[in-house]
Amino acid sequence: MRVSRRTPLIFVSLALSLAACGGGGPPPGTPVGSLADSGAGSLREAIASASAGATLRLTQSGTLSLNSPLSIDKNLTIIATGVTLDAAGKGRALEVGSGANVTVLGGTFKGGVGQVLPAGLNAARLGERFGPPRMADPAAPKLSAASLRAQAAAPTAGGVLLNSGTLTLDGVTVTGGKANLGGGIYNAAGATLTLKGTTSVTGNTAELVDPADTTIDQGIGGGVFNKGTLTVSGGSVSGNTAVYAGGGIYGSALGSITLSAGAVDTNTVTAPLTVSNSVAGGSAGGGILTNGSLLISGGSVSGNTAAYFGAGVTAQATVDPQGTVTIPTVTLSGGSFENNRVTDDAGGGSGGAFWISGTLTMTGGTVKGNSAPYGGGIAVFRDASITGGTIEGNEARTKHGGGLLVYTPPARTVISSVTLGGTATVRGNRAAEHSGGILVDRTTFTMTGGIVQGNTAVNSGGGLAFGGGTSSAIQGGVISGNRLTGTVDGGGGVRVFSSSALTLAGGEIRDNTAVKTGGGITVGGSVTMTGGRITGNRATNRTSGADTGGGGGGVRLYAGASMTASGGTISGNSAWYGGGIETNGAFQASPTSTFVLSGATLSGNRAEGLDGGGVWNDGSLTIQSGSVTGNSARNGGGVFNTRVGAYAQPGGSLTGNTPDNVFSDP
Repeated sequence: MRVSRRTPLIFVSLALSLAACGGGGPPPGTPVGSLADSGAGSLREAIASASAGATLRLTQSGTLSLNSPLSIDKNLTIIATGVTLDAAGKGRALEVGSGANVTVLGGTFKGGVGQVLPAGLNAARLGERFGPPRMADPAAPKLSAASLRAQAAAPTAGGVLLNSGTLTLDGVTVTGGKANLGGGIYNAAGATLTLKGTTSVTGNTAELVDPADTTIDQGIGGGVFNKGTLTVSGGSVSGNTAVYAGGGIYGSALGSITLSAGAVDTNTVTAPLTVSNSVAGGSAGGGILTNGSLLISGGSVSGNTAAYFGAGVTAQATVDPQGTVTIPTVTLSGGSFENNRVTDDAGGGSGGAFWISGTLTMTGGTVKGNSAPYGGGIAVFRDASITGGTIEGNEARTKHGGGLLVYTPPARTVISSVTLGGTATVRGNRAAEHSGGILVDRTTFTMTGGIVQGNTAVNSGGGLAFGGGTSSAIQGGVISGNRLTGTVDGGGGVRVFSSSALTLAGGEIRDNTAVKTGGGITVGGSVTMTGGRITGNRATNRTSGADTGGGGGGVRLYAGASMTASGGTISGNSAWYGGGIETNGAFQASPTSTFVLSGATLSGNRAEGLDGGGVWNDGSLTIQSGSVTGNSARNGGGVFNTRVGAYAQPGGSLTGNTPDNVFSDP
């Protein structure tokens, strides 16, 4: 059969003709023409009589006032564009039963109040976490079954919507709901809830049933309380309020949350910080609090507030009555987390954007402009891998860790492990005391790559600070342009506190500054240098007295500290004295510091006012191998030994230093 070349033109012409006539028939779905609560033609009657898989379309705009919840126990699609379904404080607006698959397109559900759940959906979480959030780890006391309150006193749940099946909201507004759990929506265990399109969950409240009782769940999940599977692929959960936890979203240890697009913004939790018998409590998770898994690949969590910790996101470990700990997982590959704030400065709260006592895997995303007393950007209390994304412009307002705080609580016997590498960037963060960029305490920390740049602290550790009990390694990456502004301590790039050990095997510590001492690195513990570069750092104080600072442009060793340099270079650093290295003698109970050069190169450093271009030695210096070359100073271009400094050179080379290689104070 031969096909004419004109045939395609005939089909095109027909299609254009149909489009001109209105394109193909009536709108989808069975029309529902009445906005009455019940009776013939009403939505309630249409739901009851519809066959499974049907689509119902409301044809009028306006308000449908409900005397009781709409209940759906079959697969349905409801198109409610232009319609407000108002529960008017008489109960919920919508309930989706187990096994039902329901999609709602458009419309507003409002004004609902939660009700006590039936026995099959009991709200009790059996010890996931009760009462005000606590920063302890695990986070909550155990709860025996005998302490559960009677059903008559149980909290209400699901102010506007209760989902026990599969519910998709597309272009729907859920607002004005109130309940003790899930002011807007309660998503039950085993249920699936998807928010997409322009859906808005806003202006809902999770309130208290009994402020004096901390043994029951209440004031949790202002927008959504999730025990099942929650996916946010569009729209927003914004402007909701809870008393204790999850101003926007609460996630149970039984469930999971995925955020791929949309916004969880401007939510808040209101309970103020309280301290009783040295135990602090308050509110957490202004945007999201989860005890289960959290996967974020896009969207935003921004402008949320909490009094105590985790203003943007809190991921909190839990314990059941048998003592089993559930550790949540946070996977972050994208999204924006900006301007979240922990508001109370008195109690030491932390985690402006994230507070995580679970595990963190971060490969992307932007954490920017958040603030808290500690850990302005992120506070992590278990294992973490950060190989991508940006932590930028966050602030620890009163304490430590402007960008990132990593810490293992003393009660835990297993030390956490944290890796920073890949393309991760920590920059432009600030701390009122220690560590503008990253504070590591009682945690194994490894830096394999990434950038720590342009961070600022007042007391110590402009870029990084390693606290007591920390075993750390820098194998790659760049620590540059960080700054220490105060005159109390040192470490413009890195501060290693006593009882902390650092291995420097690669990477660069460069172009950092400190006022008093240790432009590159200040050490109170121990450093083993096998590679890498400490270069271009400065101690900026330009006074003539050694006690006032201005020493150790590259490295400062406090009394009791030790450093062995078997590889790498310490070059191009400058200070008023001790351009490359300053070592200190015994002080109080601390012994003399020791520096051993056993293969590294010490070159091109400058003492710009006094002595010791390469090394100003007031402690113990041994040169076994390696080279000290091209350094300059007033005296001791290579090495300046004070009267108490111990010096030995069994090997190595000292050449080309100005005006001399070694000068010992008589």
